[in-house]
Amino acid sequence: MESVKLTEALGYTVGDRLMISAEAFDTRVARTTTLRVLVAWPWREVDEESANSWDGTMGFSRDPDAYDWGNTPWRLEPDPSTLRAGDPCFVGIPPTEVKITGIEKYEPPADFGFLPRPDHVLEVVPVDLLSDDDAGYVLYLNGHEPIDIHVLDSRR
Repeated sequence: MESVKLTEALGYTVGDRLMISAEAFDTRVARTTTLRVLVAWPWREVDEESANSWDGTMGFSRDPDAYDWGNTPWRLEPDPSTLRAGDPCFVGIPPTEVKITGIEKYEPPADFGFLPRPDHVLEVVPVDLLSDDDAGYVLYLNGHEPIDIHVLDSRR
C-alpha cells in the first residue's frame, strides 16, 4: 500500500475549514476496561480478506476529560464513565469546526481490517486545538459513517 500526500482531492484543499457533524446513532457497549469503553461500530464490517484483524469495535476513553478525546470527533452518550458491557448508548459527532491539515490517497485502498477499505482521507484538527501538535484525526471519505461535512472557508 502506498500513501500519497495530496493538497487537493474530491473538492477539498489543505487549509479548508469545515464543519463536521453526525447525528447520534444507537449502538451498544461491547466491552469495557478500567480505562476504555469499546462500542460496536455500526458503519464498518470486518474484512475477512484482510491481513489485519479488527473486532468490529471502536474504543473510547472512560474519562470525558482525557486528552485522547482530542483525537476523535465522536462522542458517547451517556457519560462513558458510567457505561458497562451490554449497555445501549449513542455515538455521534457534535458540530465541530475543523481545519484540513493533510489529504492522503491510498493506492490500493488501505488494509486496516475493515470494509470499506479507505482510499481517501482528510487529516483534520479541531480549530480550538490547532496549537496542539498531537491533536487531530482522519475522516475516511469513502466510509459509511454518516458524517456531514460542510466547507466553511475554502483555500482555493
